[in-house]
Amino acid sequence: MADWFGTSRSNYFRVKDPAQFEEEMATLSGLDVRQTKEGYYALFGDDGYGGWPSASYNEETGDESDFDIVEIVSRHLAEGEVAVFMSAGAEKLRYISGYSEAVDHTGKRVFVSLNDIYEKAEEAFGVRPSSAEY
Repeated sequence: MADWFGTSRSNYFRVKDPAQFEEEMATLSGLDVRQTKEGYYALFGDDGYGGWPSASYNEETGDESDFDIVEIVSRHLAEGEVAVFMSAGAEKLRYISGYSEAVDHTGKRVFVSLNDIYEKAEEAFGVRPSSAEY
C-alpha cells in the first residue's frame, strides 16, 4: 500500500484578534502559520504527508485529540473574511486527489473536489467517463 503525499495551503486572511489566533494555532501540531506585514495570515499543512492535520498529540498526557482546522479558523476570521483551504496530492500514480474548501466568519462552508469532474462530464456529454485511477 502506497502513502498519499500532497501539498496543502490556505489563502491569506485577516483575523479578529491576532494574539488569540496565534495562541490557538500554536496548540495545534502539523501547521505552519505565516503572517504578512499587513496582518494577514496563511496556513500550510505540515502533517508529515502534506495534508491538513486533524489531530494533536499531547506528549505530557499521552492524549490525542481530533480537531477541524476549518471550523477553528472560522471562529477567528474577521467579519467579511473568507479562508480557502486547498489540498492536492497523489498516492503514487494510482490516485490523484484534490479539493478546496472555503469558510466565512459565520462558519458557512463550501466544498469542491477534483472528483466533481465526473458528474460535470456526465452532465455535459451524457456519458460518465471512467475514473482516472488505478
